[in-house]
Amino acid sequence: MGSLRVGALLIVTAFLATACGERQTETPTGPDLVVSGGGCNFTSSTGVVTLTKNEFGANSAEAGLATNMKNAGAGTAQATGLGYQILASIGNKYDGSQASTSNASALTVALLQCMDIGGATVPAATVFDVALGPNGAFGVLVSTDGGRLASHDDAWLLEPPATQTWGSIFPTGTNAILAYGVPVTNPSFTNDTPTSGIFDWSILPHITFNDPGVTVGECGGAQGYLQHNAVGSGADIGGFIPVSCGASAQLFERAPRTLGERLLRFFGPTPAYAALTTTGPGTNKRGLSPFQVVDITNVNLAAVGFTWSKSGNTVGKPFKPTPVYRILSGGGTSFLQSDVLVWLEAIGNKGINVDVCNNWAWTNANGVAQFPAAFLNKSGGYTMVARTIGTTSNGDIPAVPAGISVLSPLINVKNGTIAGGCTTFHQGDDPQAFANPGPNGQQ
Repeated sequence: MGSLRVGALLIVTAFLATACGERQTETPTGPDLVVSGGGCNFTSSTGVVTLTKNEFGANSAEAGLATNMKNAGAGTAQATGLGYQILASIGNKYDGSQASTSNASALTVALLQCMDIGGATVPAATVFDVALGPNGAFGVLVSTDGGRLASHDDAWLLEPPATQTWGSIFPTGTNAILAYGVPVTNPSFTNDTPTSGIFDWSILPHITFNDPGVTVGECGGAQGYLQHNAVGSGADIGGFIPVSCGASAQLFERAPRTLGERLLRFFGPTPAYAALTTTGPGTNKRGLSPFQVVDITNVNLAAVGFTWSKSGNTVGKPFKPTPVYRILSGGGTSFLQSDVLVWLEAIGNKGINVDVCNNWAWTNANGVAQFPAAFLNKSGGYTMVARTIGTTSNGDIPAVPAGISVLSPLINVKNGTIAGGCTTFHQGDDPQAFANPGPNGQQ
């Protein structure tokens, strides 16, 4: 089922990034996360050599690798490569029927303590007990491979983007990583409606994936979009990209799939609201995060970093500052869905609608729509309304209806001239008839 089969491996180096705080930062409750202590141990009863022989047999190939690892010395390139080979054998062994995992989890800890994993802390053996169990995931991802890693129950998966290898998204110098995942519980994980359990993916070392990032999928048939909670940096809900959950499937963007196939792709180096990005402004993330499929009841709007100017607006001239809006889930969580249409309307103080020229914009990959080209065609006093028809703007993604619109305070607009025509989206128009990205672009 899930684990990847691998051959010889090389040294791994890693880049560790930090995260900054936002909201919804509760850590899911799961296996004991107290880290293991102590340094590298090759020779005692709890050391690499003995535990490897216990797991695979005294005359096994893995036992020979453990001896060679000891001879190479802790933390060396050779020892690290040999350690990954033994970890891969553990993943292969526990991909099928589940025997007792206690020796294998202890061996995993012992191996990692003798390898170069970029200074990352080694988790407790209890974490790997769960990762090696029937609902966990455990495997070594190799730069030359393009395969996926699935949980043992085939409900969750990691894979590189379609047609790419792991090496194409690993940072330079990284040839292999250990990826593992565990189911966890947290009743406060989402403000929307959960439709799956929570699965917490992790990697060692804590690399930062290259653009376009890694894909994380849920294949258990849950309905909804995929939310992740990056530790220390809040929650967001990813844009929908279908994932093929069959054994030989590939990932295709915008291909119509069943609603049971949910995927979040993490993009870099865009502004960071995803767990896995290259360096972006504001927040840099490290490693993977907990994920859950959630049902979004509606798509709401919120202004982002701007307020409408009550004066200084002129007919025919773009609004200053530029109006910027973000789409949110019904629970108020950032929704990183691109290609959702947002538009502006103007309502006069007598309730009369006046056209806003160039009034439509499509959200970018961060769920943000901006209006640098929008302006009014008539002077007067108006309340500006930002609206969306929800994800139904894009027929390739699961439909979520519009929710809360956003009203501005009363603004005044002076007389002016309009150069050229005035193209306007009105409620009820076919959104596909309005170019994407259109006059405002996708900033």
